[in-house]
Amino acid sequence: MSEKTDKKRQLILDSAAKVFADKGYKAVTMKDIVEASDISRGGLYLYFSCVEDVFLAVLEMKEKTADEEISGEALENASGGEILLWFLKSQKKEILKKKDSLMLAKYEYAFSCAEKRRVSFLKKEMDKAVLVLQNILERGTEGGEFACFDPKNEAKDMMYAIEGMKLMSLTTGISEKKVDSEFLHMMERIVIEDEE
Repeated sequence: MSEKTDKKRQLILDSAAKVFADKGYKAVTMKDIVEASDISRGGLYLYFSCVEDVFLAVLEMKEKTADEEISGEALENASGGEILLWFLKSQKKEILKKKDSLMLAKYEYAFSCAEKRRVSFLKKEMDKAVLVLQNILERGTEGGEFACFDPKNEAKDMMYAIEGMKLMSLTTGISEKKVDSEFLHMMERIVIEDEE
């Protein structure tokens, strides 16, 4: 792709991400994406054939951005504890539905798919998050910050709780105080206290 093509595609994805964050997945049309991107309908169809294609490309873009953040220079030299705090802060933002959250859109998309595809999509999303968290826990354990004998299962337990809070925020609501309390409980299970 040319630089101009890459920029146009990125403009579409950035605009579409805002639309999905605002409207979820089910309510979004190609027309919404055209209007948000300020391009022609034909211009959009040069890059994407349907809303689903755009949405999956947005998720891929967001995943790549998150991967770059966690492997970026700022976190490269950070301790496991510092990275865990960064991770939990980003999860808290999503739970409390701060700007740019695609949480509702992800669930709407998953439940618009046939069962086999839905299970595959949700499992893939969960497995990616568990792996990131597992790597963080392993780093903190190796650095002597965490007492975590089974990082993979601990990461799964933590992600189940985090996903539960995300669902609560979409259905009945959840307070910032409750999210902080749950995260504190998670930290208390693994963090080694300094003995002075």
